[in-house]
Amino acid sequence: MPTESLLKNRFTPFIVAATLTLTVSVFWAEPFSSIEAVVGDQLWQLMDSSNPVNRERRVVVIDIDEASIARYGAWPWPRERTAALLASLAEQGVAQRIVDITFPDAKPGDNQLATELLKTPTVLAQVLAINADHPVNRGQPQGALSTALCPGQFPEANGIIANAPHLRAASAGHITPQIAADGVIRQLSAIICYQNKAYATLALAAIAEGAGLAPDFTVVAGNQWLQPIATLRHPGLPGFSVPISQQGNILLPWWMSRAAIISLSAQDVMEGNVPAGYLKGTWALMGATAFSIGDTVSTPQAGTASGVEVHAQLLTALLDGRIPYQPRGAIPLQIGWMALSALLILSASYFRGGVLRVYAPLLTGLLLLTASAALHINLLWAFSLWLPWMTPAFFILSLVTLITTQGYLSSRAEGDLLYRNLSSYLPTHVAKQIAQQEPGSTLNAHHEQVIVLYADLRNFSAWCDQLPAEQAGALLHNFYTFTSKIIHQQGGVVEEYVGDAVMGVWRNGSTDLRPLIAAKSMVLTGEQLFGAETNINTLPPLAVGIGIEQGEVLVGAFGPARRRTHTLLGRTVTTAIRLQAMTGELSQPIVCGENVAKNWKEQVSIISLGNFLLQDRPQPTELFVPEIDYGQINSPSAKPLQTELVVDIG
Repeated sequence: MPTESLLKNRFTPFIVAATLTLTVSVFWAEPFSSIEAVVGDQLWQLMDSSNPVNRERRVVVIDIDEASIARYGAWPWPRERTAALLASLAEQGVAQRIVDITFPDAKPGDNQLATELLKTPTVLAQVLAINADHPVNRGQPQGALSTALCPGQFPEANGIIANAPHLRAASAGHITPQIAADGVIRQLSAIICYQNKAYATLALAAIAEGAGLAPDFTVVAGNQWLQPIATLRHPGLPGFSVPISQQGNILLPWWMSRAAIISLSAQDVMEGNVPAGYLKGTWALMGATAFSIGDTVSTPQAGTASGVEVHAQLLTALLDGRIPYQPRGAIPLQIGWMALSALLILSASYFRGGVLRVYAPLLTGLLLLTASAALHINLLWAFSLWLPWMTPAFFILSLVTLITTQGYLSSRAEGDLLYRNLSSYLPTHVAKQIAQQEPGSTLNAHHEQVIVLYADLRNFSAWCDQLPAEQAGALLHNFYTFTSKIIHQQGGVVEEYVGDAVMGVWRNGSTDLRPLIAAKSMVLTGEQLFGAETNINTLPPLAVGIGIEQGEVLVGAFGPARRRTHTLLGRTVTTAIRLQAMTGELSQPIVCGENVAKNWKEQVSIISLGNFLLQDRPQPTELFVPEIDYGQINSPSAKPLQTELVVDIG
């Protein structure tokens, strides 16, 4: 397809943008996901900073912090002290103890800890290692689901760090982190398989235990566009469902501000510094934030956070039923949004006018990107829908860039075409000035010192009356063509075509001989084209007559904004025209005025013809002719052009 057609075809940018988006989304799927994740982190942080700090009272973190380590010694503590901490929680009326710590090895004091674990509902943690380089098998797994979910969509572990066999609790859940390539935790495996048994994550195990149920979750596939790909459900918890991805992951929520998490120091709990009744009925999530313990992770909310925060956020979101998820119809929804965006952007590209034509698609694209961001945030906040946005955003940016570029190139091409057309009717510098300015009626005129050459095709009027229009037009066309080419070759500018005459102008100085060289070449070319072989007895012979004068002229554009004309005016122009008119009476092809003769006399031989009274002049004017041997012109620039005159005058 020609370039001009591509620039005018409105669907070319759409096809290119769609192809580019499809290619990039297939081969750059991982970078796209990474960009979405990083931008999503900023969104969670924005929500964190804008949310009101409503303290979460249902789940309270019991923190083994630096103060606790300083008071009771380095971790791990003796099992008796851990048992004492759990006992303090039970005494203060917690409904459930959730322990984000593992006890894989048998140690002194285990009997006391084992006895305490069975007094109040407690959920222990265990780590299931996925793709571990050096698989380990420590402790005894607990809390396996009775439902047959393995093998299936969930990941398979090849190692485990559980709790010592005699340290058993009501339930157990895994705390295996799922760390992205950039080190941030954004998802968590809802269930992990180990030796063909399924183990739920700590938060899910705590939800089941809080209801007095075994963690026997089942998987239900979604069947509508806006539903999750699959959900985890429990027969004993009507209405409770946890959306999971195709890989069995939970998209971690970060609705709650970090400041809203209530965290109590383990030291304060053990020493009775917590107000009476403060922990009654709560779920106590026991974890560690002390730097020496090393339980730190990176989350969307913070570069460095304690691992217990992840489980606190997930637990509260599970209790609220607000787990974000990607709907199963995410791809069709993306395609629909891209189609709507393309329709709006393409419609904007049909605006008339240079500025709107270029900038309307750009503004529409920016509005659509803003709308995409607003839609993403509102769907997430109101419906917990996490829609992928990178592919539509890339498509919109690509389409806007291509359409804007196409509009610019199209406008540029139209401007170039306009400029070329103007240049064919006006001097180049005038055409450029007109193309770059809005039309106006303001007077624009100035004086210049120039050499004016006025060349006329003598006796053309008689030929024009006798010849058919096509033949007369061919004569004039050839005359215009060769005279214009000679003027440009010699550094001049064709200022006007006036009837059967051409006016050329030189602005390079009064001693410039190129106008004379151009005049000689015109005469010789005219002899070649309009010589004896074209003579008709009933018509006067055609010949080229040239008048040349130097001086000041008035140059400008005149007339109203709707119809202006560019012209040269003044005595110098009038003199050149009158000199040309004298060429026939004096039988001289070239006649020069007083000023130009004075400036050239040191360089060429100039002969005075005497004083003559020119039309409209009260005083006689001295006329000059250059002494020229028209048969021998040494300058290459003075050689006649090889121009064909195609006209049947028979």
